[in-house]
Amino acid sequence: MFRKLLLICLIPFVLISCQDGLQQPVYLYSFNNPAETGSRFPYMFKDNDGTLYMSWLTNIEEEIYAFEYATFKDGFWEVPPAVLVGTNFFVNWADFPSLIGKDGDAVAAHWLRKVEGGPYAYHIQLQFRNRDTGRWDAPITPHLDDTATEHGFVSMQPISGDRVLAIWLDGRQTDGRGHGEYDDPEMAMTLRSAEISADGEIARKQIIDGMVCDCCQTDMAPTEDGFIAVYRGRTGNEVRDILASRYSLETGEWSEPAKVWDDGWQINACPVNGPRVVSNGTQVAVAWFTEADDERKVLLARSADGGASFQEPIIISSGENTIGRADLVLADEGVIYVSWMERNGEAGNVMLREVSPDGTLRDAILTGVTSSSRSSGFPRIEKMDDEIIVAWTQTEPLVRVRTARVPVH
Repeated sequence: MFRKLLLICLIPFVLISCQDGLQQPVYLYSFNNPAETGSRFPYMFKDNDGTLYMSWLTNIEEEIYAFEYATFKDGFWEVPPAVLVGTNFFVNWADFPSLIGKDGDAVAAHWLRKVEGGPYAYHIQLQFRNRDTGRWDAPITPHLDDTATEHGFVSMQPISGDRVLAIWLDGRQTDGRGHGEYDDPEMAMTLRSAEISADGEIARKQIIDGMVCDCCQTDMAPTEDGFIAVYRGRTGNEVRDILASRYSLETGEWSEPAKVWDDGWQINACPVNGPRVVSNGTQVAVAWFTEADDERKVLLARSADGGASFQEPIIISSGENTIGRADLVLADEGVIYVSWMERNGEAGNVMLREVSPDGTLRDAILTGVTSSSRSSGFPRIEKMDDEIIVAWTQTEPLVRVRTARVPVH
């Protein structure tokens, strides 16, 4: 049975901060959400109908988790039954489930299933919601191979009410890879894609990139004639910059991956800090973290041609306390809101900044406080009417998904 919760505005409270760029009072407007104690790792998706979906994992007891979600529209959270409750979830702070919708209805969800063979052996499970019954159909494994390797960091976009495009990091080529073979291109992590239908058809299977960073998130957004995907690449000399590739729905082909910007970040490890992309017609924007030249920065780059080329990025945040974990939304008339995390002692500040179409930056806003550790996951943002909805994982004094709403002009 569905639960419906009325949005309740709490009395706004004010935090006074002496951090650079936060000298002014910061107003946080919190509102209730249906994620309860034990919830973590929120994911948000806003569909073409303006419905907001938030999904998360809840630790019920020991190894038992529930994959839950809610929809928000017209001032209410509507909470359907959980997608799944069980003990076979692979739970990871950086690689977490997601749910997408279309026309005001949930379409598909993905989660990760542990398999025998190693601590990072897991497979993708993709499930469609049956619109006639409201139930979730049997899981589909889009990558088909059964190797005991990593398959995850999924991004999905709906093509229709019963078909999605999915991309993911695929470790089948790493099967049996030893420590000394990590730099062997023949045994590298790959980025793959497929169109998946509710009836179980897996079509137009593609390898987008044959050598990518092992554990940074991917992201994808719709464009006028298809989709654009962003991810962290990897070269033979360990340069791990952000790449973009465009998908044509007509041909089912991806464009040759190209750098969003030439950071030149050479690092002999995965930074676990993937990019995010948003779009509106031919307008595309990408936000990401880099530590090239030993400078920690969150960058934002725009494109006016659907992601075929990008302008020089602007710096959203920099300095030793910049953690990254960025997200962004593209609002009316080209205004962009970017979120990221900053370290403040042992705390992690969830920050938000408005960027005008000409690149002018407004003062950063503190929207939430959690831990700077991995357990705090990756905050997510979406825009609803004249507010930015922020979701993050609180770690103390209890673990729980928290949300805040920030009024914007």
